[in-house]
Amino acid sequence: MPFLVANSYFGMAVEVTRGTAASVSTFTPVIGPQLAPDLKWLSDDADRGSPVMVYDQVPGVRFDKWTGKVYLYDDIYPNLLRSVLGSTDTVASVGGGASTHTIGLLNSASTGSQPPSYTLVNNSVDNTYQMAAGQCSDISVSFGVDAAVETTVNFIGNPETTVTAPAIAETTEHMIPAWDLAASIAGTAVTVLESGTLDIKRNATSIFTAGNQSPYRNWAGPIEVTGKMTFVVEASQTFFANSLTRAQQAVVLLFTDPVSSHSVKFQMSACQFEAPQIKQSGKAYIQLDANFTAVANTTDAVNGGFSPITTVTTNAISAAY
Repeated sequence: MPFLVANSYFGMAVEVTRGTAASVSTFTPVIGPQLAPDLKWLSDDADRGSPVMVYDQVPGVRFDKWTGKVYLYDDIYPNLLRSVLGSTDTVASVGGGASTHTIGLLNSASTGSQPPSYTLVNNSVDNTYQMAAGQCSDISVSFGVDAAVETTVNFIGNPETTVTAPAIAETTEHMIPAWDLAASIAGTAVTVLESGTLDIKRNATSIFTAGNQSPYRNWAGPIEVTGKMTFVVEASQTFFANSLTRAQQAVVLLFTDPVSSHSVKFQMSACQFEAPQIKQSGKAYIQLDANFTAVANTTDAVNGGFSPITTVTTNAISAAY
């Protein structure tokens, strides 16, 4: 009997020791999860006197990849933010049973400025696959006012193992709709923003050394933060002009759950808009597309140095992530 996709689930937990599997108790509702082994096969193509290309294949090094899409649930989302940004979680009570969690870019030269590793559990019903030493390569946040906020996540990690299926305890929070977005540019509220993307990239890679088929380390590179926004065009707007001159402006995206008032804020204190495009088709009204790059600055740095972004999540969790 075929298995039902709807029965699958996904969980993750930060590792105390990199590469040593952690007990997973946080489970994230997920769309389209995919666990894909990346095994390099080595072909023996040495000539043997016959018109043949390949005489043998031998397994080479291997790492595994996991990708999936999640909605913005504020009680579990800080796990994803920490996995790509890396800093410890600074927690502060704000009253009414709510706490803020400030997570930014880890800047620690002595540890390679590496975000923590995560153990991922992907239950695809046929089996429960566990991937240790998971390193987030990138997250891509997308929002359109007629939809939910969505995040596509990519991890690399050590080769999977099969484990006993853990008991799941899914989030009870509401997913955040994209319409409940308070956006500002250069300190001024923006009410004409229709949709956008925010990409946080670490371009993670696996490092291999002699004696092991599995990675020696799964390694995150320097951070890059870019995105795109679509605006409704009205009189006296400066988005087009500011995309054609050096005008680094603060951009804040604050997504709020209208039921609980919990929220996730992305702050980029120096953004350069680029490549503006007036759109005069597809809609009855005129739109403007513009890309942006978040530039490193000291305001968004949480532990010294520079950073292009910092995040603040407000939820009912008082413990640090």
